[in-house]
Amino acid sequence: MILFDTHAHLDDEAFDAERDDMIRRAREAGVNHIVNVGYDLESSQRSIELAEKHDMIYAAVGIHPHGASEAGAGYLNDLEKLASHPKVVALGEMGLDYYRDLSPRPVQQQVFLEQLVLAKKLGLPIII
Repeated sequence: MILFDTHAHLDDEAFDAERDDMIRRAREAGVNHIVNVGYDLESSQRSIELAEKHDMIYAAVGIHPHGASEAGAGYLNDLEKLASHPKVVALGEMGLDYYRDLSPRPVQQQVFLEQLVLAKKLGLPIII
């Protein structure tokens, strides 16, 4: 059986002290692959760095709707560069969050649409 964790945030600072042990335990428990999901440019970069250190970990890069208003000019070019890394297997975490509304809805919609277009251009699946 192949076990594949499709959505992790192992790069979170809450796991700094035990990250390597968590990854070891996951492997020992039979987890074969993990996708560590970015939610902004910084966490996307950390996801790639984590994937480079562990053969079983892959990265997803993207802008979460909560941070859509902080994406900044040129974010899409930066995201495309990150997505070109060989350990990046998807774009995300992206979508719309109208429950918390931490970014204005029109901004969430624009950033989501831009990422969908980028995913199509790159031939990558998306993580919502």
